[in-house]
Amino acid sequence: MRPEEYFKAQLKMKTTTKILIGVLVLVVVLVVSAVLLVPAFVSSDRCRRMILARINGAVDGQADFSSLSMGWLKGIKVSGISFDDNSGRTSVKVKQIATKPRYASILSGGLAFGQTVIDEPRVRIRLDALESAAPIAAEPAASMEKRVVLPVSKIDLVVNNGNVTVTGSKAKTVELSQINSKLSLRPPAQQTKFEMGMAVAGDGKEAKIQVAAQVQPDPRSGWTFEGTAGSLTVEVNDLSLASLGPILELAGLDIQAEGQISADLSSEIKNGRLEKLAGTISAKNLDVAGAQLKGDRLRTSSLDVDVGLNRRQQVIEVTALSFRSDWAVVTASGLVPTTLGSFTDVLKPDSNYQLKGSFDCDLAALLSQMPHTFGLKEGMKISSGRLTGNVDTSTEAGKMAITGIANLTGLAGAVDGKKLALSEPISAELKIGVDKEKTTFDKLDVSAAFAKISAGGSLDQIKYQGQVDLAKLQSELGQFVDIGPYQIAGELSGSGQLSLKDERISSDGLSEVRQLVVTSADGVSAAEPMAKVAHALTVDQKNNVVVVDSVEVSASLGTLSVANAVLPVDGNDEKPMALTVSAGGLDLQKLQPFAVLFASLPKEMALSGIAESQIQVTAEKGSYQIATDNTRISNLKLISPGKAPFEQEQVLLILDAEINPKQKAINVKKLQLESPQLKIKKAELKKTSSAGKTKLQGQAACEYDWSAVSAVAAPFLPKGLELYGKREDTITFSSEYPTDQNDGLLANLSAQAKFGFEKASYMGLHFGTTDVDLQIRDGLLRIGPFSTTVNQGKLNLAGTVDLKEKPMTLTIPEPMQVIDKVALNDEVSAKLLVHVNPLFVGQGNVTGVADYYSEKLVIPLGEQATKKPEITGTVAMHDMRLEVTGLLALLLSKARTGRYVNAALMPTKFVLREDVLRYDDMQINIDQYPINFRGSIGPPVGLSETGKPDKKLDMKVVTPYILTEGFQLQTANLEEAADPRRISVPLRGTQHKPQLDMGKLLESQVDTLLRGLFQKLR
Repeated sequence: MRPEEYFKAQLKMKTTTKILIGVLVLVVVLVVSAVLLVPAFVSSDRCRRMILARINGAVDGQADFSSLSMGWLKGIKVSGISFDDNSGRTSVKVKQIATKPRYASILSGGLAFGQTVIDEPRVRIRLDALESAAPIAAEPAASMEKRVVLPVSKIDLVVNNGNVTVTGSKAKTVELSQINSKLSLRPPAQQTKFEMGMAVAGDGKEAKIQVAAQVQPDPRSGWTFEGTAGSLTVEVNDLSLASLGPILELAGLDIQAEGQISADLSSEIKNGRLEKLAGTISAKNLDVAGAQLKGDRLRTSSLDVDVGLNRRQQVIEVTALSFRSDWAVVTASGLVPTTLGSFTDVLKPDSNYQLKGSFDCDLAALLSQMPHTFGLKEGMKISSGRLTGNVDTSTEAGKMAITGIANLTGLAGAVDGKKLALSEPISAELKIGVDKEKTTFDKLDVSAAFAKISAGGSLDQIKYQGQVDLAKLQSELGQFVDIGPYQIAGELSGSGQLSLKDERISSDGLSEVRQLVVTSADGVSAAEPMAKVAHALTVDQKNNVVVVDSVEVSASLGTLSVANAVLPVDGNDEKPMALTVSAGGLDLQKLQPFAVLFASLPKEMALSGIAESQIQVTAEKGSYQIATDNTRISNLKLISPGKAPFEQEQVLLILDAEINPKQKAINVKKLQLESPQLKIKKAELKKTSSAGKTKLQGQAACEYDWSAVSAVAAPFLPKGLELYGKREDTITFSSEYPTDQNDGLLANLSAQAKFGFEKASYMGLHFGTTDVDLQIRDGLLRIGPFSTTVNQGKLNLAGTVDLKEKPMTLTIPEPMQVIDKVALNDEVSAKLLVHVNPLFVGQGNVTGVADYYSEKLVIPLGEQATKKPEITGTVAMHDMRLEVTGLLALLLSKARTGRYVNAALMPTKFVLREDVLRYDDMQINIDQYPINFRGSIGPPVGLSETGKPDKKLDMKVVTPYILTEGFQLQTANLEEAADPRRISVPLRGTQHKPQLDMGKLLESQVDTLLRGLFQKLR
């Protein structure tokens, strides 16, 4: 290399070295500056304002603190902390929070703190503020399957002299004072400790509470109960339960309690399971009420509980158990098996098993204060009754015997003064013998007036048999508790055998019910002469599954079977459920009485056909899949009175749905129904619930023939309505509503559909082709507007139905000409016009044209509607032809007419309100004669001779006659309609049987003549 090149290379290297050194120096300066400046910045007022701005922008309230200081060695201190929410319900003040975090732990992904001290925290909560505020919907609990990971890996938290005050909505206040606690939080592999002491003051009394706990979670499962070990001790001294009211309200618990309680309890947990529990609980003047007790109150003047339990694998050793109250005494000691395997182990011939216990419950004292909880009949007063029993272990001649007895005796009471009592005691007796060779069930008997059940044998084979008289069961127990709305009669019997081995219970047997009769309160009954149920199944307690080898149900109405099914139990989500249900030869005609009883099928509808079905049910992690592609009904026939039968040679149903009860979710992925005259070509439905809200959405595409469908829907349509025509319609709908509001679905429903037919008839009105748009937005149904032909005239209608109303009503949005030039006929006269004027009663060969202008129309919907229709409008008829019969013949008896007359009803305004139709003056012109009606029709007073509702008449008829001074009748023509001398006749009776009040007529006319005579004499 040449000298000049070497010199340039050296110069370049020195320059690079200088640059690197300069960069390093700059980095060091910046790091040092950051180290020095960060604490200063954090401790500055500018940082304080910035932090508060961020906090107050994110919370519903106002937060503040007076100072913030930071030092790399001194840690972080925040003083004068306060927070007040905007509702005035919550206020928090803290004197100081001081902590010494390990800053390097941030880089490792977990926060670690040294000792953190919270001095004098003060919390004030007022539940009586802003009482009208809507409750906050609780978020669904996180799945227990998820591992809980805490962002803080280590902290020593100390709370000094804390104070919490809660004021309930009823202005009662509880104060938690002198709160001093220590929490040493460590990672799951290490032990976390917690200690807390406090004083509870409220209701004029103060109590002390001490809590201490040690927990060491399994590092593989994190902060869950699985694999956790630890201990917990609780000491409570003279705590007034009434003082806890605001705390319970804050927690959302509907519980009201009074009395004083003291407790001293200690427990140990191993592998997430309670292993030891020891301590005492005592209470005085205990009085507990709440939503779960259904309006009852559980009371006792004293309560003493002494408990000592030790778990040894699958057996619980009861060293001490004593429960004493005003109405019950329970004592026990010895070993209690918790599984089938431990049950068979402790009863081995070489075991030294001991169990002793007794119970004595005064049912009159207990049931009298908790009638609703136990389902007693309304007004039932229990006067006596006792439930007693004991368990004992003894040894005789080298053989161990375990005996147990339970008896319900002397149960008696009264309802509405009627005395009731069990005719015989209910008793159960058990005797187990254990010797060197085997364990046997020497006796297992249950006896009552309505049942006899007995069993016996070895653990490998326990044979049982029993009989139950269902009528006696209902008559005996039904005296005291409401066991359903149906009367049941029949004989139930069964026999079989059980095997208890290796934590498996195997059962196979046969049950029969003979002459079963179920009757509802309104007298509807269903019967089954003979039904048999054969089963073979195994309960595997070790794996928490039930394996169903077979279940077969045979009855006169058909067969039902399940085979090779696996049913997980006790929350077992690892084993998926698999179940196939097959139904064969189901006779719908025999099934119809049961459908009337339990499925609200109209009892006047006749049903027949043979159904075959195979349904697959699978489940995994709480979600059930229900599917069928082979559900068929052959020769289906539905007959409604007065309707042509709905007959389908073959009906096929295809379904694929998913149901999750825990999440209250339904997802109907596929629903199809195929038959010659009714098809659901595609239907989908999805329902989900989250954060207190339920969402429902779906759609259905249908194809149907009204002549067939109306026969099926006849019980749900207005009587006499006939619909015809083939339709293809699609319905879409959605709704989002609070989960706890049962009526929220309709109130928030949005949907779109079409309704229509080719022709229809109703009460003499014959409709032409009609199409109506139906739209629902947020619970408001809009109908139309639409027009259609009716009896050579026109019907115009538009309306709304507010689905939020109770009852719902159909309302027209504005006045409109509803009926325009609609032709009249005999059926319209007999079924509709008789409600307008009694003149139409008994009319025949009626013709004419009608108009109706509606000003107001409000019609309640539903058979159970409590409101009455309200209608205001104007009706008119012209070109009528009437027969001179009935009331019309009576009114025209002195006029010159033929058999038939021409008539016209002049425009008349009427009001229908509270089942009473009123009008001031309805003039009907009969040929050249005017007749005027004034008054009301209604309310209903019973049934007419035809069995139809009849209404009271309170009306006056102004006849076309004038009584002259010479006692002669003179007819008034249309030009003399306003003549005041026309004779008025009171009209009484009912709309279907009108009567002229002739006594009132003579009285009024004599009075008129006398007054005229006196005027002449003057």
